[in-house]
Amino acid sequence: MSTWSDGYVNSNGMKIHYYRTGGDKPKVIFNHGAGDDGSCWTHVVKELENDYDAIMLDARGHGKSSSGKGDYSTAQRVEDLAGVIRALGLDRPVIGGHSLGADTSMNFAAAHPELTRAIFLEDPPIMLPGEKWEISDEKMKDMSLADIGKMMRNFMLMFKIMPRFIAIGQAKKMNPTYPEDELIPWLDSKERMSFNFANSMTSMSMMEPGDPSELFKKITVPVLLIIGDKKKMSIVSKEAAVKVVEANHKVQVVQLEGADHNIRRTRFDGYMPALKDFLKEIYPS
Repeated sequence: MSTWSDGYVNSNGMKIHYYRTGGDKPKVIFNHGAGDDGSCWTHVVKELENDYDAIMLDARGHGKSSSGKGDYSTAQRVEDLAGVIRALGLDRPVIGGHSLGADTSMNFAAAHPELTRAIFLEDPPIMLPGEKWEISDEKMKDMSLADIGKMMRNFMLMFKIMPRFIAIGQAKKMNPTYPEDELIPWLDSKERMSFNFANSMTSMSMMEPGDPSELFKKITVPVLLIIGDKKKMSIVSKEAAVKVVEANHKVQVVQLEGADHNIRRTRFDGYMPALKDFLKEIYPS
């Protein structure tokens, strides 16, 4: 990342930090998941930087951006993103993200179709009414969303306050297949995450199940939806993906068996070809 630039823009009352590969190339914005930050796209963007100007944002409460003062709603993240696009003078960039960042991206496309030409979504928080997360641990199967959020908060805070040399060992043990440029940014992002955001995770409000059809009916640009394996704790089920396609025929679905919620980290071999093909469709020249 040392050759990439970084900077700040004032957007929606927030100071938003970004990394950027630069160049007179098609623009692609990356939005990270909860607890990560813009640097967590390093492994992916290295594959794209020769052909695209990649802009990796730190969402409010993450990385080097403002803390957010406890307001991490989807609506605020959407307006943060709109402000970044306007401040940087970007002409309808492709926008995408993982999990929380995918939630931002799909709601952004519905609210601001004039500001993007396409979106890609890595396991967004889409669940049908009555659906639950597939959790192998019997003790966790009946946990509420608030309990799951509390568990995630505690997990991330553990890495935030843990001595670095211990954290590296634990991260490598947990994620033995992660390359160095995936593992170190993941650790760094936990250290930079604000306590305000971590404490907000107990609400998990964006994960309340609901029919996604109405949102996707409002999206008028092409969509790439990448889903994983529900049995591996990926969020989006095949049934939910079908419902989305029925609502919007501009949605392309790519399912990668064996991938957990972190699809690009567990099935990079399938994720990158799917994303590259989609970007070539949007930016054919």
